[in-house]
Amino acid sequence: MDTNHVTIGKYRIERELGRGSSGTVYLAHDDFRKIQVAVKQIHGHLLADPARASRYRRMLHNEAILAGRLNHPHIVRVIDVDERAEPPYVVLEYIAGQSLEAFTTPDALLAVDDVLDIGFKCCNALAYAQTQGLVHRDIKPANLLRQADGGIKLTDFGIAVSEHVDETRIAGLIGSPAYMAPEQIREETVTHHADMFSLGVVLYELLTGQKPFQGESDYATIYKISAANPVPLRVIRPSLPAALDVVLARALAKSPTERFANWSDFADALVRINRELPRSTAKGSEAERFQQLRGMDFFAEFSDVALWEVLRLSKKHSLRRGTVLMEERTLGASFYLLLQGQVTVSKKGSVLSTLSAGVSIGEMVYLQPEEQVRTATVVAKTDIVVLKIQGASVRQASAELQTSFDKAFIKILIGRLVTANKRLAEWDFTLPMLGD
Repeated sequence: MDTNHVTIGKYRIERELGRGSSGTVYLAHDDFRKIQVAVKQIHGHLLADPARASRYRRMLHNEAILAGRLNHPHIVRVIDVDERAEPPYVVLEYIAGQSLEAFTTPDALLAVDDVLDIGFKCCNALAYAQTQGLVHRDIKPANLLRQADGGIKLTDFGIAVSEHVDETRIAGLIGSPAYMAPEQIREETVTHHADMFSLGVVLYELLTGQKPFQGESDYATIYKISAANPVPLRVIRPSLPAALDVVLARALAKSPTERFANWSDFADALVRINRELPRSTAKGSEAERFQQLRGMDFFAEFSDVALWEVLRLSKKHSLRRGTVLMEERTLGASFYLLLQGQVTVSKKGSVLSTLSAGVSIGEMVYLQPEEQVRTATVVAKTDIVVLKIQGASVRQASAELQTSFDKAFIKILIGRLVTANKRLAEWDFTLPMLGD
C-alpha cells in the first residue's frame, strides 16, 4: 500500500508496522486526539469466503469488546473498531518498541533478570485479565511488545474467551500450536492455567533461544506438548539458576491442576529467583567472551548465532596451576575448550603432550556418548581459563550448532592424525634381516 495520503476510516496512515497471516498493522495519526495509533486491518482476500470472513470478523469483535474494557499498564489499550468496514479494522494504542520475537534466538537473548521481569509483568497483566473473566489463549512472543524502557504490553485478544460472554467463543482448534496448553489442543474448556502454560513456553524460549516443544510439523509439535517433557533448561544453558527449572517445570505441567494455583504464586516464584541473581553480572563481559571465541581458530566456521548459543550452554571456569581437569579411568560427561593457558596430557604417568589455548579437551564424551570413561589425565600446567560444556547439552542444541561442532572436531582429529603420522615417519623402523 502506498501510504501517501491514505486513510483508514478517520485515521491517516503514516507507514506499515508489520504484516501477519490475518492482517496488517499500520502506524497512523488520529487527528482528533492528536496522537499516533496502531491500526490493524484484516487482509481483504480473507473476506472472500463467507465462512472465513465471519470467523475473522468475530475475532475483531472479540478484541473490541473484550480488550476494550481492559485498563492495565501492561495491556495494549483498544481505542476504536469498525467491524463493518471493508476490510474491517481495530485501532490500538501505539507502542514504540518491538515484539519479543526479536529476543528468541541464541544470539539475541535478553539478560536473565530482564526475562524474569517480563514474566512478572505478564503474570500481573494476565491476573488482571482473569479478574475480568478473560483467558487470552494466544500468549506468544509476537503478542508481547517490549518498550525501550523495558515495559511490556500484551496485545491481540482476538481469540480470547470470556467466562461471562458466550458469543466470544470461537469453535475449533485455534491459536499458535507451539504455545498451546495440552487442554487447549484437546479443545477442552480452558482456564487461566492454559495461559500459564503458554507463558511458561515463552519464558523457556526467551531463556534458551529454543522452544520446549518443537516438532518438524504442527502435528509433531502437538504430540510433544501432549506426551513429552521439555529438555531441562540447564541442559541447554547451564548457567541458569536451578530454581528456574523447577518453576518452569511446574508452569509446563501437563495437567492444569499441577500448575501454579494462581498468577500470584507464579509471579512470586519468579521474583524470588530474581532476588537471588548476582547483581555483579556485567552484560559487557558476555560481549567480551563472544569476541574472544570469535578470535579462536576452533570457532572460525561457527556463525554468530551458533557462537551465541555456545555461550548460553557453556560455563566459564578460571582454574589454578596444578588443577586436575580430568583423570583417566574416571567417568566424565563434559568436554572443555581451553581459552587461556596450557595443560599437560598424560597416560599411566607418562606425559604425552602439552596443549595451548584454542583446543578442545575430552571431546569424545560428545562424539561417543556411550563411552564416557576418560582415557587420559589432563592437568593445568599454568593458570588456565576453560569453557566447560556438557556433551548432552550440545546433543540437545540446534542442528546448526551440532553440525558446527562436528566439523570443528573432525578438523582437530585430522590434525592430530597428521601430526601422529609425521612422528611415526621420523622413527626408525628398520627391521633385522632374516638370519642376522
